[in-house]
Amino acid sequence: MKVVVFSDAHGNKELIKRILEYNPDADYVISLGDTELNHSFLLDLDIFAIKGNYPRDGGFVFESILEVEDKKIFLTHGHKYGVTNNMVKLLAKGMKTGVDLVLYGHTHIPKFDNVAGVFYINPGSITSPRVDVSPSYLILNIEKGKETKYMFRESETNLLINKI
Repeated sequence: MKVVVFSDAHGNKELIKRILEYNPDADYVISLGDTELNHSFLLDLDIFAIKGNYPRDGGFVFESILEVEDKKIFLTHGHKYGVTNNMVKLLAKGMKTGVDLVLYGHTHIPKFDNVAGVFYINPGSITSPRVDVSPSYLILNIEKGKETKYMFRESETNLLINKI
């Protein structure tokens, strides 16, 4: 199954639509918050949305667990776990919930960590990264019984940034 994950769109509807056009074969599309768009816009595009730290953000919940094939995925924006300062609270949550992957946003920095077999992945920001990298999003390829494949893509051009 192909899962497209983005975060921190900050109102850019056109870029979200472009990412969907790049990935018409996606089985799931997930927003990790701070879209600054209403929920009906996201629902109309069949996007599963987590609420970020903006008051009018389009998600309904601050966190959720999603099961795809045989993988259990914890979804959060990350601000309630203090990810800007450190990963301690989010690492503890990942271990406590017994998930395979933790997906989070908020920092605007694409990142991949493997801690005790749990993968912590931030897709970065599709509009405004906070480091010297391109605006990015994440694609997960999940097949039952196989290792999950990850790749970061540039959100404006869809060029491959990094493949794991």
